[in-house]
Amino acid sequence: MYHHRIIVLIITLVLIWIALIFAMKLRADNSFAALFDVTDQSYNQYLQYQDDFGSDEVTYIVYSVPGNKYGPFDITVMRQIRQLTKALESEVPFVDEVISLTNAEYLEAEEDLLKVLELGIDIPLTQEELLQHRAGIQNKPLFLHSLISKDAILGGIILEMSVASSDSLETIRYDPIKGDAMENLYPQVSVHKVNEILSRPEYAGIDFMLSGDAPMNTAYNEVIGREAVIITALSLALVAIISMICFPGQWLGLVGPLSVVIVSFLFMVGFMGAVGYKTTVMFLIAPTLLTAIGVAQSVHLVCEFNFMRSQGLKLREAIGQTFENVAMPCVLAAITTACGFLVMSSSRLKALSDLSIYLGAGVIFTFLASISVMTCIMALQSEHLSRRRDYSKRQSQVLLHALKAVVAFNLRHRVRILVVSAIFITVALVGVSKLHIGFNFLTDFKPYTQFRQDTTAIQESMGGMLNIAVIYDTVDPGGIRDPGILSHLDELQDFANSSPLIRKTYSMVDIIKDINQSLHGGDGNYYQLPEDSAQIAQYLLLYEMSGGNDLEDYVSGDYQSTVLEMRVDLVDSLEVEELYQEIMSWVQAHPLPDVEIRITGIGMLWVKMASYIVDSQLWGYSLVFIIVATILCLAFRSIKVGLLAMIPNLFPVVIVLGAMGWAGMHLDYYRLLIGTVAIGIAVDDTVHLMTRLRKEYLICGNYAEAVHEGVTSVGRALIITTIILSLSFLVFLISDMEVLSSFGFLLSATIVIALLADLFLLPSLVLVFQPFGEERGALTPADNTSVGPSDKRHPDSETYK
Repeated sequence: MYHHRIIVLIITLVLIWIALIFAMKLRADNSFAALFDVTDQSYNQYLQYQDDFGSDEVTYIVYSVPGNKYGPFDITVMRQIRQLTKALESEVPFVDEVISLTNAEYLEAEEDLLKVLELGIDIPLTQEELLQHRAGIQNKPLFLHSLISKDAILGGIILEMSVASSDSLETIRYDPIKGDAMENLYPQVSVHKVNEILSRPEYAGIDFMLSGDAPMNTAYNEVIGREAVIITALSLALVAIISMICFPGQWLGLVGPLSVVIVSFLFMVGFMGAVGYKTTVMFLIAPTLLTAIGVAQSVHLVCEFNFMRSQGLKLREAIGQTFENVAMPCVLAAITTACGFLVMSSSRLKALSDLSIYLGAGVIFTFLASISVMTCIMALQSEHLSRRRDYSKRQSQVLLHALKAVVAFNLRHRVRILVVSAIFITVALVGVSKLHIGFNFLTDFKPYTQFRQDTTAIQESMGGMLNIAVIYDTVDPGGIRDPGILSHLDELQDFANSSPLIRKTYSMVDIIKDINQSLHGGDGNYYQLPEDSAQIAQYLLLYEMSGGNDLEDYVSGDYQSTVLEMRVDLVDSLEVEELYQEIMSWVQAHPLPDVEIRITGIGMLWVKMASYIVDSQLWGYSLVFIIVATILCLAFRSIKVGLLAMIPNLFPVVIVLGAMGWAGMHLDYYRLLIGTVAIGIAVDDTVHLMTRLRKEYLICGNYAEAVHEGVTSVGRALIITTIILSLSFLVFLISDMEVLSSFGFLLSATIVIALLADLFLLPSLVLVFQPFGEERGALTPADNTSVGPSDKRHPDSETYK
């Protein structure tokens, strides 16, 4: 590569061009199809539910009229909402039906005749007449917390979507000519049109809030599309700034790491496009992770190369000596980091499994780029640089003295360091036991984001945004009409309504009760199921003959199956799981012969996600430890050395997880990755330091001197990489995603603790347990508690040079 650097650069550019072609195929996808594997049973039950009863994804609009004493029941407002309902139904892509107060089925009876009316069409209203209907509408349970709030201040509009985010690309593409840009795909194209319609001047004076499945998926997709670019750009800018500070006046320290990061990132997204991966919300961490890993690899090479040049070596010799000293640790670091990510590929959470694979591939691309690109860039350096002053003296005297102080402290307090570390670990393990698994898609967003504000306000006044569906499947067509089954469904619905988490329930029982109430003059006492099966059949026939359509949303065409839909607050998945267990316990305690009852819906997918996170945590952390420890043991050809090297990698993970437990935090699909990512990144510096300690010991035969030489020679690179890594992850704090910001802060803290573990804990372990064998040499100074500049092996001494 040194002699053919131009050819290597040309080949690299050709590969980048190929990667860009494949990268153009990438698209964002935050549907459940991106989270679950196609073979997942729970996900398939959800798809079957959608096939039987249609998409359960909705866009929910809640409106109010500030300063208007009649609110939604003002005649002018009602006419505006009627016009809005028609505009939404005719103009919004992928909408199946739009339901508002103006077109919802309003049942009235004249003697034995049932009328299915719409306020906006069948009842020519004046303001007085509309107010007369207000009490009747508020007395309809089907309308409450759905189309009208209990205090009649808020109104609601429900857009039932014809597709789901999990559908194929061909299904969710709106305009074939515009291709697969995010703005041309569901749900973005639908939600953007809704917002455009709501902003029209004819609806001035009405305040709107927007929530539901489609707006939530749109919010996720737009955050990914926007922040993937912003965070990547800021990470690169941060790397450039820190590189200029740490390597002033040297373009190698700036261009080298940036080139490695950019090349490896392009290769990774090209790999994703070629394989067919999607950019999910978890992709947001990939650019910064790859930046951190690429910079860490490059900085070790730059620091070692600069030191070799400061010793007067020719360009070719300096490059060769750099790779002799650093290449093997870089190989080990790349392998262990990649394995740390790839372990998560066994996760049943598809988005996490995919992330682990393309991140693992990205780590390998980073290593290859750091070796090839850095070789070419170093080869382009001027030979005149070989006579520079000592790099450490010129650039980092303060840092060098600090590292000497660290060595002196380690030599004096080696046992105390181990004791204090053991105490910290013990306390942290207690905190780890307090951790629980959970997540909430609503609180994933920061409080100031529009989606979270609107959804929170809607849930407080109207109803929940999370859907749970209980499906009754009978053996025979028409079996759902059985009074015993309907009575069982009614009892389950009453039980569900008693839960504080469930804000609204819908089923065919509601429609039958509404028919019964309407046929008895609107008397609320008749809002109940008839006991006679013949009367139930008569009601259903009367409803269909009157033109009613809502029933088909809850009953199959052959009346063999029906669904109870429950709208649940967007709360922690742990609470949703507890609710699921309560419902299942009730169903098991009230068996229904010849009827299969199963629970599905988006809420149940939340529960499955939480269980998969638990599995990933238990299995992933254990496997990462075993694989990385095995690699280190093989690399150092010593079980003792390999296991000792693992301790500084586990220490920061346990400390941070323990702090999370004590602070009452939980593990979600992002925080779950802290342990795996931290081990994968921290092992990089640990491998470099342990390799150098071993090498120095083999030269001098004295542990104290080996620690001094190892820490002072490698320590500068460790500190620089830690600064870059920790600040890079703090870039996540600007994200609109609360879950991503907390992940960045916690991971940054973990990286800093990992540096402290490498500088203090690892040397103390080496000094106390002497893993490389018995000492055969002694320090020149009589007092071996410190090593000064007079020592013959010190880099500042002429003898060492």
